[in-house]
Amino acid sequence: MALCRRLNDDDTAAPALPHAPVLQVPGIFEPELCRRLIEYWQSGDKRANEVTRGTPGQADYAARSDGVVKRRTDVLIPEDTNPTNLAIRDRLLARLVPEVFKAFQFRVRSYEIARIGCYDAGDGGWFRPHRDDAGDPAKPRRFALSVNLNDDFEGGGLCFPEYGRRFYRPPAGGGVAFSCNLLHEAQPVTRGRRFGLFTFLR
Repeated sequence: MALCRRLNDDDTAAPALPHAPVLQVPGIFEPELCRRLIEYWQSGDKRANEVTRGTPGQADYAARSDGVVKRRTDVLIPEDTNPTNLAIRDRLLARLVPEVFKAFQFRVRSYEIARIGCYDAGDGGWFRPHRDDAGDPAKPRRFALSVNLNDDFEGGGLCFPEYGRRFYRPPAGGGVAFSCNLLHEAQPVTRGRRFGLFTFLR
C-alpha cells in the first residue's frame, strides 16, 4: 500500500492532451518473452509485405504509386498448442483482455493468428495509412493490437492521422489496442529494426 500511495503521489495532476481513442497497456509481455518472440522471428518462415485485406473494397489502404502499402516482414505463429502461441495467449488473457473490457466493455473471445513483424530501417520499414475492419465476415475483427518487442530503434511510431500528428510508441512489452475502424499507420523506422507482435481481437 505504501508503494501504491507513493506512485500515486508521484503522478502529478496535469491537463490531458488530445489523443486518439486508443488503449495503451504496459507490460503485456515480460522482457524474456519479448526476446523469445524476436528469436522466433529470426528462425521462422518469413513473409514480406503481406497484407490481409479480407473482403475486397472494405479496407482503406493508401498505397504508393507502385501499389506497395507496407514494408514489413512477418512470421506467423500457428494457432494450436505451439508453446509460443500458448505463451502469448496466457499473457493476453491475464494482462490485456481485462483492460479491454474495462475500457471498451468488449469481451474478447479469440484473436486472429498472431504474427511477429519486423520493420527494418534498411528498406524504410513502414505501413501506409489503412483500416483493419476487413476480414472474415463470420469472424469480424473488432480491435487491433500492436505490441512492441524492443525499443532500440528510431522512428516507427503508431499514428492515427484522423486525430492529429501525435504517435504512440510503448516501451518493449507494452502495446496499443484500438478499434479496427480507426485509420492508422506505422511511421517509417529511421534507425535499427522495430519488432512487434500484431493480431486482431474478436
